[in-house]
Amino acid sequence: MARPEPGVTRPDAGGQAAPPRAHPPAGAAGPGLEETEAFAAEMHAGQLDKGGEAYIGHPLRVRAIARRTAPAAGVDLVHAQLAALLHDVVEDTEVTLADLAARGYPPAVVATVDALSKRPGEQTADYLARVAVDPVAVVVKRADMADNGDPVRLARLPAEQAERLATRYAGRRVLLDELAAAAAARARQDGPRST
Repeated sequence: MARPEPGVTRPDAGGQAAPPRAHPPAGAAGPGLEETEAFAAEMHAGQLDKGGEAYIGHPLRVRAIARRTAPAAGVDLVHAQLAALLHDVVEDTEVTLADLAARGYPPAVVATVDALSKRPGEQTADYLARVAVDPVAVVVKRADMADNGDPVRLARLPAEQAERLATRYAGRRVLLDELAAAAAARARQDGPRST
């Protein structure tokens, strides 16, 4: 999916560019899941996936998968769901990481979205290596890959394209699992860091 031209804004209902939400008061957790779902839907409005369906369905399915898998991975459930809903907004819309911070998202969520956002020209192995060091990003990326590689979704595509994508996603899942295992082993070896 192509990133919109720089400077393009999505108007609010009144036709004006919607300003970013101010930082929440001290101690507040930032935007919740409902607000984040609405924000993601607004940002992905008009975008379609490879099968011609409304793009917002993808982050919603990624969130549902992450909600099921995050507890077993030992990561924060809300953090995983927020990152799942936001995982493509920086990569595929005009939203920046600074915009997310300005809307009040906690630094850990912004960092996870950063890890999940492939940079222009970045090699897949380098991108997945960045994902692999953030356990929440690993959960969300696995959920992303599961949805992208879903046989039901792939069946809507021409057979050659579906086969090519299935092979690509399978290879990337293997690479991510290897990189995540290595990152987890390094983290265990390094032990807790003192501050």
